[in-house]
Parts: sequence; structure tokens; C-alpha cells
Amino acid sequence: MRIWMDALTPKQLIFLDAISKSLQDLGHDVFKTSRSYHDATYVVSRLGLDVAFVGSHGGASISSKLEASLRRSLDLAKMIEGRTFDLAFSFSSPEAARVAFGLGIPHYTANDSPHAMAVAKLTLPLSKVLFTPALIPPSVWARLGMRAEDLRRYDAVDAAAWIKHPDRWPKPNEAERRAKGSIVVRVEESQASYLLGSNGDTLKTVISLADRFPDKSIVVLARYSGEAKLYSSIGRNVVVCDEPFFGANMLKDATLLVGRGGTMNAEAALLGVPAISYFPGRPTLVDKFLENKGLLELVASDEELLKAAKRLLSEDNMQLKDRGKKLLAQMVDPADFIAKTLDTEAP
Repeated sequence: MRIWMDALTPKQLIFLDAISKSLQDLGHDVFKTSRSYHDATYVVSRLGLDVAFVGSHGGASISSKLEASLRRSLDLAKMIEGRTFDLAFSFSSPEAARVAFGLGIPHYTANDSPHAMAVAKLTLPLSKVLFTPALIPPSVWARLGMRAEDLRRYDAVDAAAWIKHPDRWPKPNEAERRAKGSIVVRVEESQASYLLGSNGDTLKTVISLADRFPDKSIVVLARYSGEAKLYSSIGRNVVVCDEPFFGANMLKDATLLVGRGGTMNAEAALLGVPAISYFPGRPTLVDKFLENKGLLELVASDEELLKAAKRLLSEDNMQLKDRGKKLLAQMVDPADFIAKTLDTEAP
């Protein structure tokens, strides 16, 4: 088969690269597209991916997001039209779903983030099949337009697709080596549609961590240039990483992750690195799953965060590493699951 795959974020590029490798091993031809977005071009370069860039992210405002999406849809349509594809696959890319539907190409999608409701509503009704972690109940997807019979559920979280294969990770760069023994803080994706208007003061949180743990290096993983300048002004034991990085490399030798997003929480949990989720919105279903497995702590205030961090930093985390390793071994490889399902079910 000839398959078109579209990835919108660095996490999606890593995940879809794993899927495409499995598809290519099965003899299929894969054409990959992405968009200009923070760190996306770096991931492509670092992992040596063959990806065509089309369009860009619209930024923080809803009007600019809409305009960028519409422009990208038109540009993708021009690129894809005239090419022969048996199916399209994306991690719920609104542009890929719309273009594939308009050109009569069956669209298959993956999604582990029903909290991103806008994206789900724009993609699921146009998708033939949804691949998703089994920890998410079918009823959640039904409310967003996907029938239970069109779900393909796998016993894993998405990060298992690359955490299971450390031999495929790039060699650590200087920024990743500097994170050894540190507290890593991942700043939230402030321009994501599901967080627009949410409250959260990560700057205050980082200052509190720096004050409480003066003997620890606090590595702040900023997402945008303005954020990097803001956190750099703290000084003291705070180090700002505003250069691209590979998450698993950044975390594997860290002493603690304070996550304000999703992917790095899962990576830390499967690596057995102590992790705290301080998400600006409601806890995600993946985070709740990892909490139930004893691999992630959920907090809702700086006070709770500091208390949890003090306890986790004082504990021997060998049991945590064993627990993460055991859970990872129990999980299927999501990339292989998706590739083999497409190989047997797709036209």
C-alpha cells in the first residue's frame, strides 16, 4: 500500500516515525508530511526523517489557528491531489482528515487525548478507524463522534512505542547530559486550544522549587523564546533549556520530573523516573492511569507539589524503576499494533 501520514507535533513525529518503520518492514510505502512548529524541524533532522513540511501552526489566537489550518488544508490538497494513496493516517490532524475525506482517501487516526475536544470533533467523524489506548473508555470517544465498532484499542500508552526501543534513540546532546541529577520542569503547551484561557503560573512554581531545593539544578524546558527569557531571569539554580531535545534522553538520568503536559509524564513513568503532574487543566485519562499504577503523582497546587517533590527526592527510586520496567514489558508496542492492523484491515 501507499500510505500518507501527517504529524503535527514533535511527539507525533516520533510516534508516526515508529509506525512508518513498522509499515515499511511490512513492505508498505509511506509518504510523511508535517508543519512548521516549535522543535518539529529539529526532530526531523535529529532522527533523520524524510518529511515534507506544509504550512505552519497558527499561534495562540483562535482566528490565527483557523487561518493557518485553512491555508494548510489547501496546500496539502494541492500536494496530495494527483498522487495515489490507499489510505491516510494521522494523529488526529484536522487538515489531513479534511483533505483525505475531500479527495476520497480513507482516513485512519490515532488519539490518546480526548481532552483536546476541538481536534477530536474535527477529525473523528471523518475517520474510518480510531487507534487509541485501551485505558480510555469507548464511551468517551462515542461522545466525540466515534463508534465503538470503529475503535482499535491497544494495551499501552503511546510513549511505549519509542521507550521500548532505546537503541533507536539519538545520542544525548549537551543539553540532555546537563539534565543528569536535576529536577526537570516541562512548561505547559500554552498555545494548545485546550489550554487557552486556563490559569497557571509556572514561573511562580519554578521560583518555589528553586527556593525549596537550592542544592538541586532546576532545568526548565521552555517551549517558546519568550518563555526562555522569562525563566532565565530567575537565576540562582535555574537552568533554562530553550534548545530542542529528545525527551527520553532528557529524563533518563533526572531525579524528578514536574510535568505540565502529557508526553513527558508518560516517558518518565515508563522509565521509572519520579514524576509529578501539575497540569493546568483537569488531569488527563493517561495521567490518571499512570497514577493508579503508582508511577505518577497528581497535584493541584504549589504546596502539594513541594510536599510531593520533597518526599520523592528523599526516597530510593529503585522500586519505581522496577515498576516502570514491569509495566513497559506488559504493554504492547503501539507502533507495531497499528502497523499490523493497517496491514490486515486496510484496503
